[in-house]
Amino acid sequence: MADALTKSQSEIDRVLFDATEQQRTFDTNYGDAMYTLRRKIVHEVTVATTAGLVLGGLVGAIAGMRRR
Repeated sequence: MADALTKSQSEIDRVLFDATEQQRTFDTNYGDAMYTLRRKIVHEVTVATTAGLVLGGLVGAIAGMRRR
């Protein structure tokens, strides 16, 4: 079938094939980017919140010990 195509048809066929391959490559590399980004943001916020609570508790305990 591809042998019966004219030159312009075979060029269009090649362009469409390349576009399809590029889309597959993109999807393979970045298809789960939103899920990964959301997971990383939640992890960073959790770590920052935990560190803030621990540091705040430590500073509060030190300030409470000094006032006694």
